[in-house]
Amino acid sequence: MINLVIAAHPDDEVLGCGGIIKKLSKKEDFYVLILSGGAETRYDKSMENVLRDNTVKANALLGTKDVFFEDLPNQKIDNIPILDVTQIIEKYISKLKPERIFTHHFGDLNKDHQIIAEATFTATRPIAGQVVKEVYSYNVPSSTEWNLYDDDRMFAANVFIDIKDELNSKLDAMKCYDSECRDYPHPRSLKSLEVHANYWGLISGFEYAEPFRLIRKINLL
Repeated sequence: MINLVIAAHPDDEVLGCGGIIKKLSKKEDFYVLILSGGAETRYDKSMENVLRDNTVKANALLGTKDVFFEDLPNQKIDNIPILDVTQIIEKYISKLKPERIFTHHFGDLNKDHQIIAEATFTATRPIAGQVVKEVYSYNVPSSTEWNLYDDDRMFAANVFIDIKDELNSKLDAMKCYDSECRDYPHPRSLKSLEVHANYWGLISGFEYAEPFRLIRKINLL
């Protein structure tokens, strides 16, 4: 099985999918696509290289097969035509031929996340010849839970992955993003990430879990 994790910014892939990457990369191929450098509007442009190095190190710990980077503007992806964003994602689908894709939740507070989700849903539409058979949204602490919606845009997980054995690896991977980690009780603190995993585990019968929302699954049976 070939998996592709699509993320707007460096660290999103660890926050949302670090556990499942570590768990399944032992027997499946995982690739990560980061669409924005994550530095613009927050740091000096040179910080992009630091964040890229962080991404490579973090994903090496998790077992990711390869990481790809694009250069969409951080927190300004809404200035890019959605067709252009969709075509970038389609390029990697054509190149990697993933059967399973993980992307952002369309109701996240972060506008970049919303756009990446919409573009992914378009790029994976079930047309003839579509190689992607499963699409999932993941939860990003400090973005997904901070939205202001109280309707069907809320993140409603319906898939839970036991990451008890992978939690420490996920936290170690997050440590690679030194500039992105925060002090407790910020949601991106290491302690908060453990609590977050424990919360999702407790509501799904595990000690620690990562939550996902199944968007579409094409059953081949």
